[in-house]
Amino acid sequence: MYVWIGCKLPESFEREIRTLCLKENDNLQLDTAAFELPQHISLKISFETAEHEAVLEDLTAFLSAQHPFAVSIENPSRSGNILWMSVEENDTLHQLHNDLDTLLQDRFCIPQHAFDKAFLFHSTLFIDDNTENLEAMLDFLRPYPIARELTVDTFLLGLSETGAAGSYRVVRQIQV
Repeated sequence: MYVWIGCKLPESFEREIRTLCLKENDNLQLDTAAFELPQHISLKISFETAEHEAVLEDLTAFLSAQHPFAVSIENPSRSGNILWMSVEENDTLHQLHNDLDTLLQDRFCIPQHAFDKAFLFHSTLFIDDNTENLEAMLDFLRPYPIARELTVDTFLLGLSETGAAGSYRVVRQIQV
């Protein structure tokens, strides 16, 4: 089973950004699989484990002990086939990421993924191979004031049998 960890963004922000994106996407037809999960900031590259129940318990205990914190979401940008909103450098996110890597390595021998060594915090809007339509969506979103500071007060844990994009389901929401 594959495990995924994220910070849930406030529902009011999620409704706003998705209303904009989905309205324009009626014409562009980009893949909306990223919208199958709540709008979030990923905290770590997903990972496979046979001990997912024990991992979920330890992650729940760890995340339950956290406190709300602020993040600054930046305007959308494109990186390859991903349209995302990057997150301004944030000590709290980096510390959470490092603590999660340590917890998973120490308790379950789950090594740090190569992408975890230089993790880029972001909130994905679309993953699609149609880069022309991704650029069109980015052009559409540019005039909107999306960048802002938000408060994270909920963590998400998800599972997937395959680890494929669009296959994860949220199994726990941990409000702090």
